Amino acid sequence: MKKSIVILIVFGLFISCNDLEEEVYSSFLSSNFYQNEAQLQSQNLGIYNTFKHVQWERYNYQFLSMPGQYSTTRLGSDVWWKAPIYGIHETQNASQLNSIWTLAYQAISRANTVIKYAPTSPLYENDLELVDQYIAEAKWLRAYTYFTLVQMFGDVPLYKEPVETPDNNVLYRSRTASEEIYELMVEDLKFAVEKLPVIWVNTPSGRVTKGAGNFLLGKIYLTMAGLPLQKTEHYQDAIDILLPIANNPGDFNLALLSDWKSVFDKDNEEGNQEIIFALSNTYESGYGGIMPFFTNPLKSSFGGGNGPNYSWAYDYELVNLYEDTDVRKQEGFTFSYVRTNNGATVNFNPNPTNPNGSAYAGRNGICGTKYLDVTGNGNNIHEKDVIIYRYVDTFLMLAEAYLETNNPSDALTYLNIARQRVNASIVTQTDQAVLRNIVRTERYMELYGEYQEVFDMRRWGTAKDVFLSHPVREWRASNTPWDDKYLLYPLPIEQISANPNLLPNNPGY
Repeated sequence: MKKSIVILIVFGLFISCNDLEEEVYSSFLSSNFYQNEAQLQSQNLGIYNTFKHVQWERYNYQFLSMPGQYSTTRLGSDVWWKAPIYGIHETQNASQLNSIWTLAYQAISRANTVIKYAPTSPLYENDLELVDQYIAEAKWLRAYTYFTLVQMFGDVPLYKEPVETPDNNVLYRSRTASEEIYELMVEDLKFAVEKLPVIWVNTPSGRVTKGAGNFLLGKIYLTMAGLPLQKTEHYQDAIDILLPIANNPGDFNLALLSDWKSVFDKDNEEGNQEIIFALSNTYESGYGGIMPFFTNPLKSSFGGGNGPNYSWAYDYELVNLYEDTDVRKQEGFTFSYVRTNNGATVNFNPNPTNPNGSAYAGRNGICGTKYLDVTGNGNNIHEKDVIIYRYVDTFLMLAEAYLETNNPSDALTYLNIARQRVNASIVTQTDQAVLRNIVRTERYMELYGEYQEVFDMRRWGTAKDVFLSHPVREWRASNTPWDDKYLLYPLPIEQISANPNLLPNNPGY
């Protein structure tokens, strides 16, 4: 996903409850904007730019990947070790969750402005197909953002149009039932499937395309079929919308790369046919990524610049899940590295006698290789993009949907497509309960660290089991009990303070 994009934001009311205290109005005039494609493009790139933010990248990882079954951290500070087991301090909740909320509603506001006003411009009359593509892109991005919000928080305020009035009834909305928000997402994505182009021309790469429409709609259907909605008829809907991109990837400019590790190569981001959607980063302060700094061994060159922090790693039990022939075991983890301060070679020790906080060993965790960038300068100036959705997940979602509709044969077909690519053995098990565990484990083995873990656990109903066996809980807080409130995150304190209509908060908070 490259890059070097200069974003021109001409308008777009940024909706968060912090901003709602100000009387701000859209400066948009249809008579002086959207006169050509360049102006359309600048607005849509502005939506992407909302996610080009260290806070969105970092905090979503902490809330969505760190509670995953095999995530761990070497750090002893409460701020770090409590994150994987949901026990972040209330002050942290206020800061980190508020950042996610604020950025999400900024993106929604920008998307709403495009959706409302693009059809009013003269360009709409002259080139309907082109303008519809940009509206479809804005609707895809709005759906992605609401999808993130409802999975994290449950019911949230729904804004379908830009806020252009200081009227408190418009500004300070109460929460909308998540089921209604899912209906909007489905509507948006059906439009995106129909109108998005297979390939964008004369434009920066990394923008969502027609295949992304099918992909995200399939993921939303799969989520609606699970908890908490449990509308199981949507398993078949997921199958129907995902099959075209699974069986005819060339029609959508999608492909599984034959070399698994190359999917994550920093120099292979532009034109990478496996990437459905990613957060773009550049070597520029304020626009660079932070994941290489946090996810690589301490005092190694893998994080670039002044060296990484070794904050986020994986319990060695994850490594043990893979067969020895599996490419992901061979190339997905850093088993050895050279220290930049003294040139010593460090080998990961899975069973040390007394691991300390800086040892590359044991419960401190082994680092993955998905976020490598040796040339970054500083902790948040990395060019490595953060992949949110990959084409391979199409096959894993189909395997799950077929399995839950009692069709294990087809489930195996698509599961094994994903496994064959990494030289893993063919699965032949057809017992539904056994195969369900295999499919779910495969999702973690393939997608660890890609912001999917918490969403998967919640729709499967396995969050409690994962919590009770989480390596960080066993190490740091073995007596901490499960609480059903962990099935959703609390609405940010700052948002509730500004907008009491958001109350009551989620149960337990």
